[in-house]
Amino acid sequence: MNAPRLRRMAAVLTSLAGMSSPLSAAGVLVGGSSLIGQLQYSDSFTIGAGAATPERQAYAPQTYPLPAGVDVVENNHGNPVQAWGSGPFSIATDAAHFPTAAAPYPGSSGAGSDTGFTQRGGSGDWSIAYGLSSEFIIQFDYVQQPDRVDVSIGSSGGNIFGAGNLSLFFRTTGHPTFPEIGIYNVGVGEFNTGLTSGIASSDQWNNYAIRVDIPGREIEVFTNEVSRGVIDLGTLNGGLYAPFLNNAFVGIGGAGNDRQWSDNFQVGLPVPEPGAAALAVLGGLGLLRRRRRA
Repeated sequence: MNAPRLRRMAAVLTSLAGMSSPLSAAGVLVGGSSLIGQLQYSDSFTIGAGAATPERQAYAPQTYPLPAGVDVVENNHGNPVQAWGSGPFSIATDAAHFPTAAAPYPGSSGAGSDTGFTQRGGSGDWSIAYGLSSEFIIQFDYVQQPDRVDVSIGSSGGNIFGAGNLSLFFRTTGHPTFPEIGIYNVGVGEFNTGLTSGIASSDQWNNYAIRVDIPGREIEVFTNEVSRGVIDLGTLNGGLYAPFLNNAFVGIGGAGNDRQWSDNFQVGLPVPEPGAAALAVLGGLGLLRRRRRA
C-alpha cells in the first residue's frame, strides 16, 4: 500500500479521535490538524490579552504596517525565528475588520477568528523562510477569492512570481475561467492539474493544505482536510514543474477581491503512517477513502 494512502488513513484515525473536523468547510485551529503530526511553524494571529508576545498583546486591530515585533511568527516550535515583514497585512478580528461591498466578511471561521486573522486590501502573497524538511505540509484558513487562493514554495519569498517558485491555485467548483486546482510557475505558466477543489463558493472560510514530497516529486492537495489527489510532478505536463520543488520559502496569498483574510497558518511534518493494527481497524470499519489522482 502506498505512502500517501497510508497518510490519509492516519488522518482519518486522528479525526475519529476527535482532534479535528475534517469535513467542516471552515477553519482548523493551530494544533488541531488531522494532517500535521509535528508542527514546525505556526501562527494563529492572536492579538490582545491572549496573545503570545507583548507586541501582539499591545497591538491595536487593523494597524498598518505591522509594528516591530508584531510581524514575528507566533511559534517557531524550537526552529529559527521567522517573520512576515511589516507590509503584507494588518491583523483584524471578528469585531474589528474592514469588509467592502465587493468583499463581504463571512463571519466567524469557528477557529479563532475572534482573536485575530490577517487582513489585506487587494491581491498579494506573503511567506516565511523555511528550509527544514524535504517532506512537509503547509496548511491555513482563507476566505475563498473569486479568482484564487494560492500556496507557494520556492527559492524566494513574498510573491508567486519568483523564477524559482511553484504555486498551487485553489478555485471554486466549476470556475468559469480557470482550473479548479492549477499549478503555476512564472516561466512555465499555469497548468490544469485535473483535480477538483470541492469549494462551493467564494467569500467563505475554507481550510487549504498541500503535502510536499521533494524526493518523491509529488504534491498532495487538500481542501477542508479532505485529499483532492496527488500530483506526480515527474510526469505532469512533461515534468516541467518538477525542477521548482524547493523548501527555502513557504507562503500563501490570493487574488480576485479587494479584501484578503487568512488565519491559522501552520507548517509541519505529516501525520505518521498508521501501523498494521490501525489499518486493520480502518478496513473493518469500512473507512478507507478513495481519492482522485492527477
